[in-house]
Amino acid sequence: MTRNFQPTPSLPHGRVHHVLVSREQIARRVAELAGEITSVYEGRELTIVVVLTGALTFTADLIRRLPLPLRIEPVAVSSYTGEATRPKKGEFRLPLPEELRNRDVLIVDDIFDSGQTMAILVESAYGAGARDVKRCVLLRKDRPDLADRGEVDYFGFDIPDEFVVGYGLDFNGYYRNLPDIGVLQIHAEDSDQ
Repeated sequence: MTRNFQPTPSLPHGRVHHVLVSREQIARRVAELAGEITSVYEGRELTIVVVLTGALTFTADLIRRLPLPLRIEPVAVSSYTGEATRPKKGEFRLPLPEELRNRDVLIVDDIFDSGQTMAILVESAYGAGARDVKRCVLLRKDRPDLADRGEVDYFGFDIPDEFVVGYGLDFNGYYRNLPDIGVLQIHAEDSDQ
């Protein structure tokens, strides 16, 4: 589904060129993911580690559909900075809680790109004593150049190797509030060259 829309004109990077995943598709898939996760953790307590800030919107929608006893722990790892469109080595800005001993942990992130952020988080969660660690992402980017990046346990959508914004994902701090996931005009033009 392609839908052009004009965000606030004062934003510095222009409009969305095309939509990759619509808000309707997102809502359906989040409900499906919640069902998959519930069937695995039914009758158990789950600790959700939400990766700020990109996964906040996704996590909020997901947890409202999980009829499980939950704990939520925020973590912040910087891997995209400023106007970067490729992840760099991740560093904690808000670390994991030190005590995850004997907990079932689900790390929820917005996008699985290079796999670096997820690898750091999984290692840290096990280091903090987690009994089990699973990975859930909204988007899994097609990166054939990174065959050894690892895998995720749950994902919403496979997308092409394009820089995306909306539904929590940003470019230089903007566009997180868009309801669909799309590609900005400037990035569409970059990929055409």
